[in-house]
Amino acid sequence: MTVGELLVEIMRPETNCPLSRPGTFKGPFPSGAPGIFIDAVAKLGVSAGIIGSVGNDAFGQCIVDRLVLDGVDTRFIARSPTKTTGMAFVTYNDDGTRDFLFHLKESAAVDIVKPAAFDFVKETEILHVSGTSLSLNDDIRRLCYELVRSVKSRGGRVTFDPNIRPELAGDEQLLSWYGPVLSATDILLPSGDELLWLSKCGTPEEAAKKLHHQGISIIVRKMGEQGCELYLDGAKRLASPGFRVACVDPTGAGDCFAAGVVYGVLQSWSWERTLAFANGLGGLSTTVLGPMEGTPALQIVLDFIQ
Repeated sequence: MTVGELLVEIMRPETNCPLSRPGTFKGPFPSGAPGIFIDAVAKLGVSAGIIGSVGNDAFGQCIVDRLVLDGVDTRFIARSPTKTTGMAFVTYNDDGTRDFLFHLKESAAVDIVKPAAFDFVKETEILHVSGTSLSLNDDIRRLCYELVRSVKSRGGRVTFDPNIRPELAGDEQLLSWYGPVLSATDILLPSGDELLWLSKCGTPEEAAKKLHHQGISIIVRKMGEQGCELYLDGAKRLASPGFRVACVDPTGAGDCFAAGVVYGVLQSWSWERTLAFANGLGGLSTTVLGPMEGTPALQIVLDFIQ
């Protein structure tokens, strides 16, 4: 289960075309970090659902149709009667960086409604939280915190991807919002320097030790094309290399990687196999334009990493 923003991405098909310049776009593509994650999980054959909100419009239907097609439980996606579906306009640069323009804070993405009954929490083995969702508003933060408490109290686990977006809030504000989730996190999934940002440490090793003392025993550090690193109980235990692919669209690769980690954990795989699978899934997801368009089915990933 996950909770958070659902939106469509509308992107430049060519690189180095600023959003300030008139030009062509492609889309809409279903997106939003929690949506990409849960779609990837469902395509692997796992029972998966999301709590979110879209507008009562064509873009909202585009998102729901994709999630249903891929097997996601969409019962808890609300349809906002007054707000349009969230949007992100994206352009890519040759150096791999991206520029975003969000229509999010005033969109239907923030009209998430708490489900009338929390019965589904009893069957939730893993709750995945994205840091972007914690930046939406107070009501959604409270819902995230309540879900975390409920899942943990019933023996479930929490995975947390900080997914830091400086354009959504300042450092201190984000840290205060992240606190209640971090304190309950079983598996932390930071990207690159997010591990240093969370801990205020100078090296990943120092950061892992500090976060271990704070109660986080498993850290999987995502490193893009370089693969990932595993820290257990504050010590680096494993480095898993990435796979070479023809990258077309990197958006959502980290969310797909997280889906791969969750799948491996649910299958009780070794960490070596889990991280290779996650690297393969994340890599394959970048080979097609659109965050969910390149998300592969289980056998495709298995064949690829083999």
